[in-house]
Amino acid sequence: MKHRVLMIEPTIQPIGVEMLKENCDVVLGQDGSEAGLIRQINEQQIEALVTRAEQVTRKVIESCPSLKVIAQYGVGLDNINVAAASENGVMVLNVPDGNFISVAEHVMLSVLCLSRMVVRAGEWSAYREAHSPQEIYEKTLLIIGFGRIGRDVAAKAQAFGMKVMAFDPFVTSKQMAALGVTKADPLEVGLREADYVTIQLHLTPETRGMISTEQFRQMKPTASLINLSRGPVVDQKALYQALVDHEIASAMLDVLEKEPPEQDEPLLSLPNVIFTPHLGGNTVDALIRISKILARTVFEALETGDSYNFANKKMIQTKRV
Repeated sequence: MKHRVLMIEPTIQPIGVEMLKENCDVVLGQDGSEAGLIRQINEQQIEALVTRAEQVTRKVIESCPSLKVIAQYGVGLDNINVAAASENGVMVLNVPDGNFISVAEHVMLSVLCLSRMVVRAGEWSAYREAHSPQEIYEKTLLIIGFGRIGRDVAAKAQAFGMKVMAFDPFVTSKQMAALGVTKADPLEVGLREADYVTIQLHLTPETRGMISTEQFRQMKPTASLINLSRGPVVDQKALYQALVDHEIASAMLDVLEKEPPEQDEPLLSLPNVIFTPHLGGNTVDALIRISKILARTVFEALETGDSYNFANKKMIQTKRV
C-alpha cells in the first residue's frame, strides 16, 4: 500500500508533485485551516503533510495519529510547532539548501539598489539632483547569520570588492577568516563599521526583535539595513523611528512582521525604504529545486525514518532516550 501525502493547494511545483505521485498517493486539499487539516489527515489516513504557509499547530499534530512526517516547502519552520512534533515522534523536514543562491543574489540586488538610491520614483531632474549614488567597492557589508546564505553573500560581495564582516556566535573567527571574512565580536563592532547590514537569521525566541533601537543607534547615519530573513527579527517601530530620525539612511525589506502589510503601515510612507513581497528565495530555479528535494526526501523519510533534512532528528532522539 502506498504512503498517503497531503498537500494544500497551491502546493509545490508540478514536477515535485509528479515525482511524489510515482511512489505515493497524493491528496490535493483545499482547506489549510487547523480544523481542515485535522479533518483531511484523519479522513484520508495521511502519513505526510507537505506545507507552504499552513499553521501546523500542536492540536493538529496531537489530533492526527497517522501523521509521521511534516515537510516544509522552504527553510523556515516558524509555521510548524516543532516541539509538539518532536514530542509525538513526527519527523519535520525542510530544505535548507534549496534557495540560498536565490536569496544571496537578492541581497546583492538590495545592496546595489540602496547604493544607487533606486527608491520611489519622483520627477526626473529633481530626483537626479536630490540623490548621490555610490559605488559599493570597498564598502563594508555586515552579515548577521553566517550559514549557507551568509557565506554565499560573502563570496558575492567580495567579488564586488566589498569588505565583509559577519556576526554568528556559532562560527569561529578562524572559520570566517578562511573565507576572507572578519568576525564581528561582539555584534556592536560590526554595526559601527558597516555601510550595509544584512540579516540572514531564522526566527527563534532569541532572534525575535534582535535588531531594535539600541542596534540602530550603533549604526552609521549613512548605513542601510537589509532584511531577507523574517520580519519579526527586526523591531518595525524602532526601524521606522531610526529612518525618520536619520539614525540610518535607508532600508530594503523583503519581509515584514505582518504580510501582506496593512495599507497604513508607517514604513510604506517612507521614501527611503524599498520593498519586495517576500520573494527573495522564490526564483523559478529555487522553487523547482526545493520541490524535487522535498519529493525525494518525503518518500525517503516515510520509507526509512531518516533523511538528510530531518530537522528535528536530535530532538526526537533526545526524547526517546
